[in-house]
Amino acid sequence: MHMKYQNKISDELVPILKAYTSQPAPPEGMPLQEVFRGALQQMAQQVAVSSTDQLRVENKFFTNSDGLETQLRVFTPLTETNPKPLLYWIHGGGTMSGLPEQEDSTLYNLALELDCVITSVNYRLTPENPYPKPLNDCYEGLLHVVGNADEFGINKDKVVVGGGSAGGLLTTSVAIRARNEGGPKILLQAMAYPMLDIRDTSDSNKEINSVGVWDSWMNHYGFQCYLTNVPESEYGKTVPNMIEDLSNLPDAFIAVGTMDCLRDESIEYAQKLAAAGNQVELHIYPGMVHVFDGLAPDAKASKDFWSARVAAIKRAFE
Repeated sequence: MHMKYQNKISDELVPILKAYTSQPAPPEGMPLQEVFRGALQQMAQQVAVSSTDQLRVENKFFTNSDGLETQLRVFTPLTETNPKPLLYWIHGGGTMSGLPEQEDSTLYNLALELDCVITSVNYRLTPENPYPKPLNDCYEGLLHVVGNADEFGINKDKVVVGGGSAGGLLTTSVAIRARNEGGPKILLQAMAYPMLDIRDTSDSNKEINSVGVWDSWMNHYGFQCYLTNVPESEYGKTVPNMIEDLSNLPDAFIAVGTMDCLRDESIEYAQKLAAAGNQVELHIYPGMVHVFDGLAPDAKASKDFWSARVAAIKRAFE
């Protein structure tokens, strides 16, 4: 029996999307990554936070395997708990754009609510730095933080990795790499609307191509940037939904909206992880688009999503 999702955006989102998509068009011929980079830098300026009496915000650096200094943005609640659990965060932006600061307000609030240290890694962007460079930065950053647990004030036995969109792609890729290489033990991979498949053949990929937030053509472009010069024969090692062995991975939390082009691949990945013997929690939010929680933080679904993710991470830390 073939089920069809209602192709309908939530009433709560309609006016917000209208405002979002009525912004002036970027200059003709500007590459998509430049458009997104500009938008996310602007967003970062709007939401950036600094230290308060409740929480310390600082930038630390590690040297990656190519010898480059790489930023980790660190959020540390100033509470008695010591050492604290770690939420290792990977920002979104289609792998081709984005920076840790664009999620400052989210991470500030998450750190306080979870009473954990959050580190957000400023990985190299594609297409200039295609796979495996962004993943190397994310994985090596995790090794650095866990390997310097005392400096970061973290309990290396309580590690969750998370992120949205491209951050979801890199989150699960870090988890797979940690399994393959005997790396840090990860208790949970927390993914919001993750990019999981370069094949754009699903219903949601075909149907959701004109919402204006993260349409399937943008997603395909982002994946092509990520996999620049990677032969198709290697996709089975790099594209989560094409990886054959998904056994022995951390528990997973996956959330996606029904009006997100990534809906079907998120659901498929959840099923594949579960079929491989992993614990999976899947949330599907009716009428919600990509990055709905960022666009409409006060929408009921956004609040539900926030609570569900916090609860899942807390359970993992317990």
